[in-house]
Amino acid sequence: MSDKVSIIVPTRNRRDWLRQALHSARGQTWPDKEMVVVDEASTDDTLALLAAEFPEARVIKHETARGQSAARNAGIAAATGDWILFLDDDDVLHPEHVELLVKASKEAPQGAVVSGRWRRFTVVADKVRVGPIVCAASDRRGLDTLAEILEPMGEGTICGHSLLWPSALLTKVRWDEGLSANEDSDFFGRAILAGAQIVGRPVGMAYYRVHEGERVSSAAALRQPISAAQYRLKWSQLLLSHPERELFAPAMRNGFMALLIALSGLPEARGLVPILKDAYRLWAGEGYFVSNPPVNPVKRFIAAGVLWLGGPSALHWLLKQASQPDRLRRSQLAIYYDPITDDDRADATTIRSFV
Repeated sequence: MSDKVSIIVPTRNRRDWLRQALHSARGQTWPDKEMVVVDEASTDDTLALLAAEFPEARVIKHETARGQSAARNAGIAAATGDWILFLDDDDVLHPEHVELLVKASKEAPQGAVVSGRWRRFTVVADKVRVGPIVCAASDRRGLDTLAEILEPMGEGTICGHSLLWPSALLTKVRWDEGLSANEDSDFFGRAILAGAQIVGRPVGMAYYRVHEGERVSSAAALRQPISAAQYRLKWSQLLLSHPERELFAPAMRNGFMALLIALSGLPEARGLVPILKDAYRLWAGEGYFVSNPPVNPVKRFIAAGVLWLGGPSALHWLLKQASQPDRLRRSQLAIYYDPITDDDRADATTIRSFV
């Protein structure tokens, strides 16, 4: 086994961020690697950038945008590596990330998929701010990891570019091209059902960029909750007869309740809401609750009261009024901080070298 690593990067109209992602991929200390870039019908200078600055990259051009899952599947089909790493075009990697993942994967138990360390970052007023370092549990049943993946209110301990996939596994599991939201959770979950055990190892470092625009792995505002509903209903059918279905029940109830709040009152989702209610009851859902309650106790009391008096559509309206973009951005950025520790500063320096 040659241990060649294929780094698959889907992209669309983000030339400058793509340049940063590919510089971080090219700069990996693991020598046996290839970059596979799948361009989703970009209308900027992406192809010119690739030809001029990254001639070694294998480029697949989609004449019409087919979605991030189709792009990743196309990348898998073109890849020649023994291992696969998926990298979004707005993220970057520590130079040793791939090397340390390969070494940890070769030492891991058979059937294990290694997830390394990762952290979120954002750039505010030209300064890098970071979030906490995250790493998956080192020894956890696949079904327990699946329960974590299905929980919509949790932060989760894995992300796409923290994982190194054996290419042999991806002959059995591909990305669902019908989903435009939660497609990563779906892919991770089906890999687990296919026998993969995701194990955390405190090695490497993947950096996940937080920004105001859409990610390559996200959908437009309306498509996102509708696709999330399709994902949740798909997994409801997959797990309803599972012998350990009770392990997944809290996450499924939380997910269906969040969707009922997000979609109630939207004309486009009128036919979907009754289906979601039926699925919620199948998972022993009774009554309504605030799936993601505010931290402030007064706001939490108000949200619960609105939900009790007016149902999900009333709470949806209230949350929409409160969701002012500037206010949301301030609250989201509050969890990121200026580098404090030596590790923070080292990571900020690495990020700065790319961005």
